[in-house]
Amino acid sequence: MLKLYIGNKNYSSWSMRPWLVLKKAQLSFEETLIQLYVPGVKSRLNQLSPAGTVPVLQVGEQMIPDSLAIADWAANCVPNLWPKNEEDKQLAQNFCRQMQEDFGEFRKHAPMNLRRRTTTKMPKLALEATDKMQALWLEYLARHDGPFLFGQWSIADAFATPYATRFISYNIERNARADTYMSELMADDDFLEWEFEALKETWTIEPVDKVGL
Repeated sequence: MLKLYIGNKNYSSWSMRPWLVLKKAQLSFEETLIQLYVPGVKSRLNQLSPAGTVPVLQVGEQMIPDSLAIADWAANCVPNLWPKNEEDKQLAQNFCRQMQEDFGEFRKHAPMNLRRRTTTKMPKLALEATDKMQALWLEYLARHDGPFLFGQWSIADAFATPYATRFISYNIERNARADTYMSELMADDDFLEWEFEALKETWTIEPVDKVGL
């Protein structure tokens, strides 16, 4: 039995990624949601992993923290989660690392918030980051005929999805091709299931909700 520990679905972009990957892999898992930004949550998270963060995947007695590590574990079970072409696989893995490590200004000024709709203009550095991200998407989309970054859906698309939601939540201008790609991500059945459950949540995280006011 697999158990995936995640944060609030409305806010936790890191949790969304491995959740989507496990769904695409059709691996049965139990989901445990830990409400973030509440008293005592850090202690509970520290019991799951030394990093004290979610997501964490429990595989028997093994605890696997980090979105990309969980995705890699799933790909070892279901190899077609990464592109079949070895060069594309390396590019997709590098892309996922960049989605985690880069674009700090974008994340800072547009944290994932699926309920959010605002037209407040973002700072210049954040907008430059959104342009950089779109350029990266377009570079990979131009290489393939399919609707996703590497033709068929892959882990790379799971890592792009939380950013796609930000373009909508914060009304960020986007290129027509990038907008078409985002529409594919937003129409995905697994994403729609996550979004449906996220919008039912009643919890709020005030510091996040105040961003962009």
